Formats: sequence, C-alpha cells, structure tokens
Amino acid sequence: MHYREHMCTCQFSFCNEACAVSLTILLCLLRYIQENYSKIRDVEKELENLTLEMKLTAGPKKAALEHLRKMIEISTEKIRLAKVKEEQAKKAWEAAAQVVKDEEDAKQKLCDDLNHLVQESAATQYTKLEELKKRLESLNPSRASVEVSHATTNSVSQPPMSQNPATPTGPLDNGIEPASIEQQQRPAEAEKKRRPSNARGRGGVMILPKGRGSSGSGWTGAGFDVDSGT
Repeated sequence: MHYREHMCTCQFSFCNEACAVSLTILLCLLRYIQENYSKIRDVEKELENLTLEMKLTAGPKKAALEHLRKMIEISTEKIRLAKVKEEQAKKAWEAAAQVVKDEEDAKQKLCDDLNHLVQESAATQYTKLEELKKRLESLNPSRASVEVSHATTNSVSQPPMSQNPATPTGPLDNGIEPASIEQQQRPAEAEKKRRPSNARGRGGVMILPKGRGSSGSGWTGAGFDVDSGT
C-alpha cells in the first residue's frame, strides 16, 4: 500500500511538472505570438500609411512626371532644330568658302594673264625696237664714222679756252676780242648740250639732227648723207 501511494504521489508530481512545463510553453508561445502580432500590426500600419501617401501623391507625381517628359521632348526638338541650323550654317559657310576660293583663283588667273600680257607686250616692244634698230643700222651703215668725224671737227674748230696770263691781251688779227669769242662759244656749247635730249623720238629711237655750219656734212634725220649721196 505504501508502494501504491508512493507511485500515485510520483505520478501526481510528474503530472504537475508536466502541466507546469506545458503552461510555461504556452505562455512563451502566447508571448511570441503577441510580439509577432504587434510587429505584424506595425507593418500593416506602415503599409497603410504608404498606401495613403501614394494615393495622396500619385496625382502630383504623375503631373510632375508628365511635365518632365514634355520638357525633355521640347529639349530634344530644340536640339534637333539646332543641329539642322548647324548643318545649314556649315553648308552656307562651305559655299561661301568655295566662292571665296573661286574668286581668289579667278583673281590669280587674271593677274597671271595680265603679267603674261605685260611680258608679251614688253617682249613685242623690245623685238620691234630691235627690228627698228637693225633697220636704222641697215639704212645708216656709216653712222659711227660720221659721229667720230663730227667730234673730231668740233674739237679742231674750237679754240683753246685757257690762255697764258703772261701773254699780253689785245685785239686779234681779225679784230674780235676774246670776250666776244667766249660769248659765241657759249651758245654753241648750250646748243650741243640740248641736242641729245631732242635727238630721241618715240620708242627711244635715235634721230640724228641735220648738220650745221662748215663742220656739218649734210646729214639728214632719215640716215642719208645729202652731200655724199648715201
């Protein structure tokens, strides 16, 4: 009997311990459920707040997004027009540069043509001058000898300019004083100095003047000697 009582007591104590453990587990589960439920409630509240905020800001945000989209489209169109204008300006600049280049080429060509014409004209004039010179030489073969004879005759006919101071001054054999001789020689020298400037015609061709006085030999400007008949 004591054994049975002991067994009953042990069973009762075991049941009490099991009930206590079960109660503890239930309390832990209840606490865990409550904590999780509070977290779930917090999450649900945050979700509700976000939903409300989205509902409140959906309209303005949509309008803002639409405005930004329109601004982007306007900027894109402006960029496209600017590129078109840039292409047109580039083409216009290239056309203007080509026109300038063509004008410069035409100007250079005209300058080259002008230089060529000037050179041809100068060469033609020089050739004509040489031909005229040759014709003059062929018509006047004794020109050099005549010039030498003129110079010799003039040097012989002119009296000496310097006189000895010790020589007594007086009337000459022909009755002309030295002062009058000098006055006659000065116009002759002036006339001789003026002859080279007046002896050139057009184109630089020498025109020989007609001889004067006793020293002249009948020379004409055409290159013929009247006295000798050449």
